[in-house]
Amino acid sequence: MAKMEQDGLNKNGAMQKFSADEIIMREGEKCDIMYKILSGSVVIYMRYGEEDEHIVGIYSKPRCFGEMNVFSEQPCIYTAVAYDDVLLMKVTKDSVEQFMANYPRNAVDIMKSMAQSFQVMQKNVELLLDDLYEKDHINKKRTNELRDKIMQYSIRGQSLDRFR
Repeated sequence: MAKMEQDGLNKNGAMQKFSADEIIMREGEKCDIMYKILSGSVVIYMRYGEEDEHIVGIYSKPRCFGEMNVFSEQPCIYTAVAYDDVLLMKVTKDSVEQFMANYPRNAVDIMKSMAQSFQVMQKNVELLLDDLYEKDHINKKRTNELRDKIMQYSIRGQSLDRFR
């Protein structure tokens, strides 16, 4: 992004800094903001701070995150934590269309970010289903209930029938 664009965004309050280990967004909370990383790195967690905490990824420039919240109006699906000092471009639900119109390259970055997120989720679903399939003999009724729930959330329209 050109310095002139950054200066304009900074004056409008769209830039936000976070220090290392600072929570940017929290899983389960309502959030109608997405961010584009301008400098630094952000760690994305599922179940942050819990015993079964899981790192989904470490994102850096020019990656976007939180876009699912803006477009789905659902609570955050992960917790984002600053890995080091980060400078982020903050985009609210109300400003996302203007953001993409003013900076068309960002629309492509958002789509790439969403595609990467879907790929990660698809892989996680496949791993979970594989794990359930392997443990099928332990508790068949519960495994089938979980498998049926997961089947409802097939990603990319792919059939997950091979796990039945």
